[in-house]
Amino acid sequence: MNKKILFTIIPKGYWITLAVAIFFALIGAEFSKLANIGLNLVIFLIGLKLAVLIHEIGHLLFARFVGGTPRRMVLGKGHKVSETKFMGVKIILNSNFNSGLAYAAFDNLNLIRLKLLCYISGGFLTNFFVASVLLLAFNFSTEASNGIQLSSAIVISNLIIGGSVLIPYYSSYQGLRIYSDGLSLLRIPFRKKSQLIELSSVNELLDAFELFESKKYQEAIAIYENFQRKAVESKTANVNLSIAHMKLGNFEKAIELMEELLPLVEEEPFKSFKTYIYNGIAWEYLLVNNLSKADKYSELAYKIDPNTEYIRGTRGSVLIETSKYEEGKNLLINDIDFNFPNSQTLAASIYVGLAFHEIGELKKAKKYVNFVEDNLELLDIDERTLYERSKQKWK
Repeated sequence: MNKKILFTIIPKGYWITLAVAIFFALIGAEFSKLANIGLNLVIFLIGLKLAVLIHEIGHLLFARFVGGTPRRMVLGKGHKVSETKFMGVKIILNSNFNSGLAYAAFDNLNLIRLKLLCYISGGFLTNFFVASVLLLAFNFSTEASNGIQLSSAIVISNLIIGGSVLIPYYSSYQGLRIYSDGLSLLRIPFRKKSQLIELSSVNELLDAFELFESKKYQEAIAIYENFQRKAVESKTANVNLSIAHMKLGNFEKAIELMEELLPLVEEEPFKSFKTYIYNGIAWEYLLVNNLSKADKYSELAYKIDPNTEYIRGTRGSVLIETSKYEEGKNLLINDIDFNFPNSQTLAASIYVGLAFHEIGELKKAKKYVNFVEDNLELLDIDERTLYERSKQKWK
C-alpha cells in the first residue's frame, strides 16, 4: 500500500486523533476514558469508509445474482489515487473517500424492473445484513469511554450508510446528477421504455468510457457512434461523444453535438446531465474563444452546482479570460493539488498562473506555470490550446 492510498483511507486527521488517544492511554488514570473515546472515534470513521465499500459490493453482488454484469466501482470523489481490476470489476479510489458508486450492465431486459429493484436494493440490504450478523455475534455497546467497541462501531456505521441512502435525494458527481437508492427505487416504475432499452447497451457504453479514460478517443467515438445508429431516438451518447471530439481537437464538431442537447435539458433523461451539458459546452466555447457564450453557460452550470471542482474550474477559467482575475483565481486556487497532475489541476494551474501574471504577482505566477510546464505531456489538445493561448500573454 503506497502513501497516497494509506492517507486516503486513513487521513492525517485520523492519525492525529489516534496519536492523541494513545498519548492519553499512556498517561492512564483519569485520561483512559478520553483515550477510549478517541480510539472509538477513529474506528467509527474508518468503519464508515468500510461501510461504503460494503454498500457498493452489495450493489454488484445483487446485480450478479439477477443476471447483470458488475463492471465498475468508484470509491470517493476528487483526484484519482489508484485504479485496479478485480474479477472483471474496475475499482477506482479517489482522494476524498466518503461516498461510492457502483455500475453494472444488464444485457437481458426480461423482468428488468425487478432486476433494477434487486440491484439498487443490494447496497443497503448488504449493510443491514453485516450489521445484523455483528449484532448477533457480539455484544453491542454505545459506551465509547468503556473500552474498544470495534464491532459496535462497524454496526453503527453500516446502519448509518444503509439507512441514509434510503432518503430520497440527489447529489452531484462531476456535474452529473446522482440519485440516492431511495429515489432510484421510487423512479423505477416511471422509467420510460426507451430508457430501459438503453440499459442493454451499458456494457458497450462502459467499454467506450474506459477507452475514453485511457485517452483512446477515436476508438471511443466509434462505439458511441455505433450506439447512436442503433438508438436513433437517443442523444444521451452526445455528451461523451462531444467531449471525445473536443479532446481530439474537433472543437466545432464537439460544439455542434452539445448544442443539439441544449433544447432537451429539461427533459428526461437529460435533466441528470444538465449541469454536465452546460459545463461541457462552456468549456468548448472557451476553446474557440467565444467568451460571451462561455460566460453564459459556465455561469448557468456554476449556479446549479458550485461544489464540483470541474464546474468551478470552467467558471474560474472563463472569469480569468474575461479579465475578472481575482474572482476567477479564488474559484480555482483551492482545487489545485501539486501531488495530482491531471487534466483538472493542470488546466486550473494554467489560469491561476495567468491571473497572477496579469495582476503583477510574477513569482506566484511562476509556481503554477512551472507545474504546468513540468507536466506538458499530460495535457490533451484542449488543455494545450489554452496553455498556448495563455503562454502568449505571460511571455
